[in-house]
Amino acid sequence: MFHAPSSATMRGAPLSQRMPELSVVIAVGNHEDSIGHEIRSVAAHLRRLGRAFEILAVNNGSSDNSFSIVNILAGSMPELRVLGRETVGRPFLRGSSEARGAVVVLLDAGTRVSLAPLGWALSRLGAGRDAVVLRGRYLVARRLAALPVIVRASGPGLLFEAVFERRAQELGIDVVGSRPRPPMPLLLRPVLRFLAA
Repeated sequence: MFHAPSSATMRGAPLSQRMPELSVVIAVGNHEDSIGHEIRSVAAHLRRLGRAFEILAVNNGSSDNSFSIVNILAGSMPELRVLGRETVGRPFLRGSSEARGAVVVLLDAGTRVSLAPLGWALSRLGAGRDAVVLRGRYLVARRLAALPVIVRASGPGLLFEAVFERRAQELGIDVVGSRPRPPMPLLLRPVLRFLAA
């Protein structure tokens, strides 16, 4: 029969053997060129913070070699869990529902982000906020408080972020930053130049 070790026993255990405080959910599309580096840099940053963590790589319609690379990494990185069944449009729901940490970080692979504000976002959660949206980068939230909102939100990256913000009004959220403006459609540019002349 298995007995969970006490928290006193777990404090002395290596980070990879402790129950994770943080679950980083990475939605993986076609990012074979960068996914290995991205997962390793997230893990290195969280190790420097001294937090017990797990990284969940969730298949978001990947059709290239991204998951082959993730599976190779999983063999040498005990914190990495691979959720390979395709979940196009809903990777954050799948990852959040299978996460073990009390806090989730939702990150879209292929979006080059700095994890430097993560410590600040975690301090905001410690001060009683339920979620922190770092626009264009990632979302940090208390998993159980945010899960009902994650269920109602869908879409890739920035779309998910915008829907989450709108639907999370009942939560205490902090929103930091601004979204990049979408590029003007090419067909519309000549018309606007004509109208402006």
